[in-house]
Amino acid sequence: MSLEPYSFCFLRYVHEPLSGEFANVGVLLWAPDSKFLGFKASQKFRRLSHFFYGFQQQDYRSLIGRIERQFGKLSRSLADSQGVLPFDEAPKSARELALQVIPHDDAALQWSLSAGGITSSPSEELDALFQEVVARHYDSVDEARRDDATIFREFYSRAFEAPAVKPFIKEHEVNAPHASHVFSHAWKNGVWNVYQPLSFDLKRSENIRNKAYHWESLTRWLSQSAERPNVYLLLAASSGDQRRAYEDAKDLLHASGEANLIEEDEAGDFARDLERRILVAELAED
Repeated sequence: MSLEPYSFCFLRYVHEPLSGEFANVGVLLWAPDSKFLGFKASQKFRRLSHFFYGFQQQDYRSLIGRIERQFGKLSRSLADSQGVLPFDEAPKSARELALQVIPHDDAALQWSLSAGGITSSPSEELDALFQEVVARHYDSVDEARRDDATIFREFYSRAFEAPAVKPFIKEHEVNAPHASHVFSHAWKNGVWNVYQPLSFDLKRSENIRNKAYHWESLTRWLSQSAERPNVYLLLAASSGDQRRAYEDAKDLLHASGEANLIEEDEAGDFARDLERRILVAELAED
């Protein structure tokens, strides 16, 4: 199996740039070795209409259509010209390429920073990213019973809000040779300890498996970072009929040996242990 590096970035709808609120509506993936360029975006707007007052459906559709046509044309030109890019220098990241096609400004559609990894199939990776980050929020059939934000708020947030803990928690980006990820909750005690909530309370077993595959792969690649972080995955089990799929997902995440798994019924012990570790670290420094 031949693997190649790729990078990707998300297209975001920003209703009011000053507020900073956004929703991911598309993904661009760039694999320079094979010159694969793929862009997928959602034409659905019900979720945007719900969250953003005054959302203009027709303007949104026109913008998305224009971007799809531009990337489609560029992708076809790559295929027709034996992979020769119409740029002076080949872009090093998806965002760099994206900005050459759609420059950054204060408009409603903006690009995220790039992240990446390695894959044997850029097209399948594009589909997986689109499903995980964009489509699942729009398709009611694939909606989570509880999403990552919900399980964090209900079970794990109190651990990070404790007075002895909160001052030490910050956002941290782990960068490895072929992958990167921004963790919203992290603290450093010699090494970085980073925390990611993961809800497996999904309606379909294949979505549970795909999410486990994604995070098993990502934690493996992040473990190659020079800083060698301690990764903690804060889990939530299926509350429906997908318990077997959840157990399989846990087995897969355990297999790499690169992540510490915490389950929701362990949230109280996790909170006490986190507070104890931070207090011990602070006493050691004194």
